[in-house]
Formats: sequence, structure tokens, C-alpha cells
Amino acid sequence: MKVSGRDVAEAILKKLDKEIKIKKLKPKLAIILAGNNPSSRIYVNNKIKTAKRIGIEANLFEFSEREQERCLQTIQRLNKNKSVHGIIVQYPVYDSWNFEKFEQSINPLKDVDGFLKDSPYSGATALAVWEMLTAFSYLSGFSKTEDFLKGKNIVVLGKGKTAGGPAIKLLKEKRFKVVSVIRETKNPNQIIKSGDVVISATGVKNIVNKTNLKKGAYVIGVGLGREVVNGRHKIYGDIKEDDVEKIAKLYCPTIGGIGPLTIVSLLKNVVESASRSQ
Repeated sequence: MKVSGRDVAEAILKKLDKEIKIKKLKPKLAIILAGNNPSSRIYVNNKIKTAKRIGIEANLFEFSEREQERCLQTIQRLNKNKSVHGIIVQYPVYDSWNFEKFEQSINPLKDVDGFLKDSPYSGATALAVWEMLTAFSYLSGFSKTEDFLKGKNIVVLGKGKTAGGPAIKLLKEKRFKVVSVIRETKNPNQIIKSGDVVISATGVKNIVNKTNLKKGAYVIGVGLGREVVNGRHKIYGDIKEDDVEKIAKLYCPTIGGIGPLTIVSLLKNVVESASRSQ
């Protein structure tokens, strides 16, 4: 059965909206956009639009490729601004820029993307994965996600900076054993098929399919890729949905699934930061 990430995201948004009003918070998010990836602008616009819905002020700061120094100065200014509770640098940045240089310049207490080692926040994508696992647990009759996952083999495909790596880190922090599958892994299909829970964050089209998925598994698609079909750009996910819907007990695709939840998880960190600040 397919589980809608949008539905889960909407439920969380309602809770955040209520928390902001009850605590009389004025959360503010600063978004740095310095790149020419067309998808980035879509993601940024979605973040701003969703933030606005629940009373979070989200401001966009754009920079050309020649404005590295001005970008760093802006981040430093935002670090000192007590009314700003979260700062993110939209990934990826220009090829000639070093993303980590700008990421490292953010005050860890305002790192709501959760990339820095000393950030108090979990990565937004990792939190989104956890929220979906929580939805799976409720649908399976469990009141706690930890009880649902107990004894299950968890396999994570990919260990990239923004998705796979943070998801593995969060699950290990919660004391779950995770098996990681990366490009160099031998016999990957055999390992994937051993997974009771499969989380795929590779950006490889249809990497999870009927040939390597256990019957009754729980599947979360995180990775996205882009291809040109008949001269038009088309986005695809990690999982072959036609296969997965027949095999998995519950599954969530990337498109319309984990994406909306990632935005909500980011905003959840912003609200937490605003609450800490207050």
C-alpha cells in the first residue's frame, strides 16, 4: 500500500502551526541560493510557500557566481541577527564554489539543515525518513516507531551528504543496526533482498524493483534523478513503483512522498530553534 508523504506532512504542519500560535513564536528562516540548478529554485519556492502557510517568515538571498565574499558576509550578518532562527545554503552551489566552506560558516545553532557535526538538529531528510517510518508503524498497529523497527533488518542504499548519510546516522543514534549499500558493495541485490525495511537514497533509476525486494518489505524512496525524454527533462525516483506496490507491505515513493516531508522536517527544526531562542 502506498503511503502519501503529503498527507503525513499536512498532519505535521497542523501541529507546527498550533505550536507557533500557542507559544507566540515568530520563526524566521534565511535561504541562501547560489547556483544554477533549475531544480533548486523549485525546492526553494516550495520551502518559502510552505513556511508562509504556518507563519514562518522565509527570506531568500540570491548570489551570482562572482559574489562569494558577499555571500559569506551575508551569512555572518545573519548569524548575528537574533531574529533569524535558521539559515540554509541550498545545495548544490556553483561548481566553482566549495559548498562546505559556506556551510561551515553557519552558526551551528542556526544550522536547521542539520549538516554540521555540532548542530543540535537532525538532518531534514533523515527526519523525514523517521516521520515516514512513524507513519508505517501507526498503520501497522504500533504506538512507537522503535517498537515497529525492533528486530527488523534495515538496509539503506547510498550514504550521501544530504540523505543516505544523515538517515544512517539518525537510525544508529536511535540504536538500530543499519546495513549500508554503496556503489562498491558486493552482491548488493542479495543484501537489499534481506531488508525488512529498505530506504533508498541513490538517485539511480528503479534500483529497487521486483528482482531485489523481499515480499512484505517496507520501502521508502528518497533518491531523485533527472533524464531527458523526447527532449524534455523528467524526474524519476529510486524505486520502480509498478513492482514495489505489488511486493511491499507499505511504501512511500520519493515524488510526492518524502519530498514534502523533508520540507516540513526543515520547518520543524526552524520552529524548534525559535522556541529555544525564546
